[in-house]
Amino acid sequence: MADAQPRSGLKRSKSLKNLFSRAHKAPTAQDEELLPCRPVKQRFAQDHTTSDDIHLRPTDGAPGVPKRTSSQQRNTWPTTDKERKERSPGNHNFDTVPHLVRTPWESERRLSRRPQSQRFPLVDQRPLPRRIFEQLPREIYHCILDHLETQHTTRTSVDVLGLQSSLKALLLVNRRWHRAAREHMYREIWLPSNDDLPKRALSLRSSHTLLKTLLRTLEESAALASMIRHLRVTARLACTLDGADGSPEDRRAAYTLLADIINRCPNLELLSGYSPVIRDSVSTKLLIPLALRPGIKSHAWNVQSAQLGSDLMPDLDPMDLVECHDNWRGLETLVLCSSPDLDLGKGVVSAALQRLPQLKHLMLLRLNRQDFHNGTLMTLPALRSLRLDSLEGLTDHGIEQLAHTRTAMSLESLSLVGLELTSLRAIQQLLAHLGRLKKFVIVQDTSPELPPTMRTTNSNTALASASLQYLHWDILVAGSGTALIAKSIAHGGFPSLTKVKVPGDYEGAIQALCRPIAQETLDATDLELIDRFNSDRYERFLRLSQIQAQLRVRESRQQPSFNVVVHDENKRISATHVIGGYVGDMESKIEYSLEPDVEGSHYSLIDFGDVEMPKAVYERRNEMERSVFGEQRLDLSMLF
Repeated sequence: MADAQPRSGLKRSKSLKNLFSRAHKAPTAQDEELLPCRPVKQRFAQDHTTSDDIHLRPTDGAPGVPKRTSSQQRNTWPTTDKERKERSPGNHNFDTVPHLVRTPWESERRLSRRPQSQRFPLVDQRPLPRRIFEQLPREIYHCILDHLETQHTTRTSVDVLGLQSSLKALLLVNRRWHRAAREHMYREIWLPSNDDLPKRALSLRSSHTLLKTLLRTLEESAALASMIRHLRVTARLACTLDGADGSPEDRRAAYTLLADIINRCPNLELLSGYSPVIRDSVSTKLLIPLALRPGIKSHAWNVQSAQLGSDLMPDLDPMDLVECHDNWRGLETLVLCSSPDLDLGKGVVSAALQRLPQLKHLMLLRLNRQDFHNGTLMTLPALRSLRLDSLEGLTDHGIEQLAHTRTAMSLESLSLVGLELTSLRAIQQLLAHLGRLKKFVIVQDTSPELPPTMRTTNSNTALASASLQYLHWDILVAGSGTALIAKSIAHGGFPSLTKVKVPGDYEGAIQALCRPIAQETLDATDLELIDRFNSDRYERFLRLSQIQAQLRVRESRQQPSFNVVVHDENKRISATHVIGGYVGDMESKIEYSLEPDVEGSHYSLIDFGDVEMPKAVYERRNEMERSVFGEQRLDLSMLF
């Protein structure tokens, strides 16, 4: 191709933008020469080649440009007025609609690519820097330790040795773990037994016990003693304190050591696992150390078989019992258990309660009718939980008047156990006036009935509570009360109710209004139990109520709920299936429960005897084999 010189009046533009924005004189056909390759960047050449170059044609008279095999680029700017008009913005005309065609390698890439839902982000496998763990807040360490404790806990049973071994291992990790694990370990102490440890051979060292070692540690380190908030008595130590295991000297020594440990814990809040029975001078050794602890949050008085101020306890009179509450300004839970033949003294209960401004949960059990009666009930402070158990001084009238006291304004849980109420009107008034009541428990043998004057009208016989969520109705003798509860539930008298426990539901009226329960397998022992108690005699035995509920489920399964008939192509019946019924309402939100409050118990309601001492003490007294392995977590809060 001959060399061609560009015209002097036309200068080469340095950019494509200046080329299109400037007005240039169009060259003639004789002077124009097409360049085989434009000296522009590849991306600009591609843009023009794929969009506007469809209508461009070579100029007539221009020398031919040889075809290139490596590139098809050519001159793309307009040269005449007609081309400029046709290629103005918005006037692009295409012979065919352009579309993208997927290349072969793009198709292979699409097939080899994972779907969006199966893509996994790249995870950095490198360990986190050490400074991240060193700067964690203390709350995260304690959350991890709380979760570790749950791994060694099964319901109310705790593997103390396994838990302590795990905490000791964390003490050796680093300083931060040492501080957190030490605080967690000493916050709740499981008191070991006072038995002598085995001596090593040829050792001249005197015998020592784990309880003495703990006392020596607290004496040497006041910082560790200040961490203790909760002391739990183990089963072996409880047997020694109760006198069921060991001699009287061992019992006295264990009380002395326990009193010294309490004196070394200035921030003690709870002492659980064993509530000592105040029956002699030895059992009173814990009263003064506990009375001097201002942070006590929970306490149980268990005065059973001795008169205060008598020969067995000459140094303790009723006023000393009252003055023990002077320093407990933060006490929240109090249990006062006595004996019906024991007179604590007139006004002792009221005087003790007036010294507890933060009291929230109260249980009164087996008090003398002179110590607690209807008048004393009216003087109770504002409480959240109240449990009245086997109190001879209370009557139906006193329980009915409770609904109009200041206690009723804040009461959320009310338990009436063994009061033998005869009037259903008292219960009706309680449910109607306790606006914050969420839990109601009544356990007695006698069935409360409506007065004759209220039986004539149906509007005054309904039981209703807008706030009640849990109902425990355990009436041994069948009566109209259970049927009235079922009627009230059916008519929406308890809109917030979510769980009921009715062991005396002999007809299954309440079970039919709740969600269906699962069918369980009954063995030969259960059938023998049914035959043994299949009489007119009423027995309070929870397993019997569970079997009766399962029998009602089995009877309903035998009754057809609907039939499934299968026809063939000739409209002849080829198969028939009968679907059995069920007891309950699938749309109900109420749970029908017959599980005991304490695992393995034959009674539905937890009693003070279940938390005052471990089960091993009772088994040791009666020379029975131990049925519970591990330590039991017994707290007074379980009673409410």
